Amino acid sequence: MKKFIIMVMAAFMAMPMVSMADNKPAKKKKGEIKEVTFVVDFDCENCANKIRENVSFEKGVKDLKVTLDTRTVALKFDANKTTEANLKASIEELGYAVQGVLAAGQEAEHHDHNHDHGHDHGHDHGHDHGHHHHN
Repeated sequence: MKKFIIMVMAAFMAMPMVSMADNKPAKKKKGEIKEVTFVVDFDCENCANKIRENVSFEKGVKDLKVTLDTRTVALKFDANKTTEANLKASIEELGYAVQGVLAAGQEAEHHDHNHDHGHDHGHDHGHDHGHHHHN
C-alpha cells in the first residue's frame, strides 16, 4: 500500500510541471511581443550607450539593439505594457530625434563615418613635421 501512495505523490509532483509547459505558448499570445526599428539621429558610441542604458529600462522592453553604423534602435516589446509611441517618446526625451521607423525586414542605409558630426576630437595636435625651410 505504501508503494501506491509514493506513486500517487510522484504523479502529483509531475502534474504542475506539465501544465506549466502547456501554458507557456498561450501566455505569449496574451502579452503580444512586437518589434520596431527606429531610425534615430545619433552619431557616436556615447550616444548609442545613452540610448541603450535608458531605453532598456522602459516598461515592456524585452530586447534592445542599438546600431551606430545604421543609426537604428531595434526594440522588442510587450504590446500590453507599452506602445511604439511611448518608446519613440522615450528616445526623444534623451534628446535624439527619431527620423523614421523601418518596416519589418527593411535595412537601414549605412552611414559613412568620415562626416563631421559636431564633436571636436582635437585632431589638430600641433605637431611640427619639419616643413620649415632653413637657408
